[in-house]
Amino acid sequence: MQLPYLPLSLHSQIDLTAVLFANQTINSTTLNKLANEIPDINQIMVLYALDDDDKWQLITPLTPEKLFKQVSCNMQLADRGGPVARHTLNKFQFAVENMGSELNAHVEWQIKGDAMQHALALDQFCIEVDQLISVHLIQNENPIHGTKFKGIAEANGLNLNNDGKFYYYGYSTDVPLFSIIDTSNQTFTLENLRHNVFKSISFQLEIPKVNNSEQVFNQMIIMAQKMASSLGATLVDDKQKPLGDLQVEKIRQQLKIIHAKMVARNIMPGSPSALRLFN
Repeated sequence: MQLPYLPLSLHSQIDLTAVLFANQTINSTTLNKLANEIPDINQIMVLYALDDDDKWQLITPLTPEKLFKQVSCNMQLADRGGPVARHTLNKFQFAVENMGSELNAHVEWQIKGDAMQHALALDQFCIEVDQLISVHLIQNENPIHGTKFKGIAEANGLNLNNDGKFYYYGYSTDVPLFSIIDTSNQTFTLENLRHNVFKSISFQLEIPKVNNSEQVFNQMIIMAQKMASSLGATLVDDKQKPLGDLQVEKIRQQLKIIHAKMVARNIMPGSPSALRLFN
């Protein structure tokens, strides 16, 4: 959930936040100066400040000269790389307390209990729900020709990105719903699609990054089945076994469990907070 009276982009389950209540207005230039003097922390600390119109503004070196009433200092407690390191957490907490002292401000931490334990619990949650669903098209008697595959992929609404993967956006304009990769982890390029054949390609769905993973999974399976038929390929699971109704239903149950875990923790699948956590 959103932290009380704080910027919408912050999340009580993801961020360690301290609010600085000053006795006098705080200058944005002074804020940036204090932040830049903190070794190793200035790159991961995010600052917001509350103006006279009660609007929170992100503080960056490009923020124009302005006076503010309050400041929130924030640090994400975990990501796909793991929990924040204890020494980094200690440095952040010390830096915030020091900033409060410099600004003659009262520091109010928006968390109960040990922050490191919160970070470890968040990391464990990430491990449990950060799952990737993959299904694969494998060649039958004939390999999958790149030119034919590209044409069929584009006809199904897939777009080749600069990172060498095909993405399906569907109703989304910013975040792809699922992707297609070369199973051998070679990037797709216009050149190799023109000249190469492929033994296998993989459809991939990152569960926590879409807001309705079961619906998106159904879309992905329908498209994979359609492309398998067009390419003369076979749709299989990670164990190279034909993907039947039973296996598909097991995956749907897994998706429901993960969705429920995320909702229970108030980190909604596909939300900006989830995308930040699982980026």
